[in-house]
Amino acid sequence: MVTILTRAAAAAGAADSTGPLAPKAAAGVPDVTFGSRPDPSGDGTVWAKDRSGEVVAEAHWQSDPGGDTYPKGDTLYVSDYLADGIGARGEASVGIRISTGGAGDRVHRTKDVAEGTRLYINLCMTNSTGAVCSPGLAVHA
Repeated sequence: MVTILTRAAAAAGAADSTGPLAPKAAAGVPDVTFGSRPDPSGDGTVWAKDRSGEVVAEAHWQSDPGGDTYPKGDTLYVSDYLADGIGARGEASVGIRISTGGAGDRVHRTKDVAEGTRLYINLCMTNSTGAVCSPGLAVHA
């Protein structure tokens, strides 16, 4: 994922993986609109809606969910709700990038991030011709 972050970090002489993720788009990508909601706890959710306003996918960041039900550590979840030929990919600026395998699929990746670290997540909708991604949503570990 060579992005503005990588170029800016190289120019600064250090790797900063916590900068905002830039929206990306390519020709022929899914027609969706994005929304997001930060939580006061530092968690947050980004979603994609289709033309009819139905939520088709989500990416959710949860810092240290723990417990018996959830993985321990900071976790990015990605869900794809429709069998429509469009995939969902979640990205976190701390080096997490995961994709679903299809409709009804929910995947997650856990990574221990230093407490209080500010980072950004986004959601990308993908198909065989490319991807369109949401703006980055600020969250923290």
